[in-house]
Amino acid sequence: MADDSSSSLAARYQRGTIIATVCMTGLWHGGFDTTVVLLKWSEFRWVWASPAMWALFTAMIVAAAVQLLREGRLRRPWVTVVLTLTISVVVVVNAGGQAVDFQNWAFGAVGWLGVLASWGRSALPLAVVLVGNGAASVIAMFLLAEPDLQDVAFVSTSLVGSAALQVALAYGVRTQGRIVDRAVEAAAARAETEARHAAAEQAHAARTRRHEFLQRTAAAALAGLADGGSDPADPAVQRRCAIEAARLRRLFLESDEVPDPLLHEVRACLDVAEARGVPVRMSVSGEVPPVPVHVRRDLLEPVIEVLSSARTRARVTVSGGAGEVQVSVLADVGAPPSVLPDSQVRVEWQREGETLWVQASWTGESPSPSSRTTTS
Repeated sequence: MADDSSSSLAARYQRGTIIATVCMTGLWHGGFDTTVVLLKWSEFRWVWASPAMWALFTAMIVAAAVQLLREGRLRRPWVTVVLTLTISVVVVVNAGGQAVDFQNWAFGAVGWLGVLASWGRSALPLAVVLVGNGAASVIAMFLLAEPDLQDVAFVSTSLVGSAALQVALAYGVRTQGRIVDRAVEAAAARAETEARHAAAEQAHAARTRRHEFLQRTAAAALAGLADGGSDPADPAVQRRCAIEAARLRRLFLESDEVPDPLLHEVRACLDVAEARGVPVRMSVSGEVPPVPVHVRRDLLEPVIEVLSSARTRARVTVSGGAGEVQVSVLADVGAPPSVLPDSQVRVEWQREGETLWVQASWTGESPSPSSRTTTS
């Protein structure tokens, strides 16, 4: 969400600056250039040349605006540079070499096309346009007119003045782009930090609740053994102690950095059963998707209960695929597992003689958690 909003902010700034620059170019061309072409029509060398260059300039503005708004840059900037310098040369020659006269309307205008050609790229296209425009105007002035020192100084001053506007705009756009990019990066980094902090707080709160629950259950079992209220020889007491031992062992492994946390914790539960002398076979099939911590707890709780009660043998199977995980256990036990209240894990069990089959299943992030028990 934060990345989307940051990208949207950057896109709005980009679009806004493009629109502003295109509008500035269009107003300059539509106001000053159009007025000159209309008023000085009869004074041009070739009557058709300047109107044709005016139309080409207009078409280039429109084409550049469309490409910039769609793609953020021009596909062929050097084509724009060549056409821009062509306009500069034709217009100054058509003006009889009068470089800074009104007839040479392209003198201060072509730099705006250079700004558009450099958009999203290096400033080289703009530099080529400005240098080429100045060179064309000066060469035409010396070849077609009779300039004096004052004319040369006026051309130089005008060239620097018009170029300063376009260079300042191009530099301002680039500076703003860098500022926006840094702001977007900072916002994304902050959002990521906040998300990690929130996730860490949630994990810590869940772990604290789990510790408190195990403290109550494990402490009760230990207290019974300590004060003599529980008989260590009683199978029920042994089962209860085995369950608490498996829960604690699984809790200790929750934060381990391993490729597959679920299988890591399942093997820890198997160790508790094998420590009692019960052989346990385990098999894995399919691809097990990532499982959240709280779901792993609920998936393994029925397995822990069954393995803690297994008498002579047990078999655990973990299967995954299509975003679903199933953990099943087959053992010779007496009592079925407890029903998990308010859980996203579905629990099924079936009995056949002394053998009990239990399966815990989870599919994605189920919006309607349920626990189901089936007997036969």
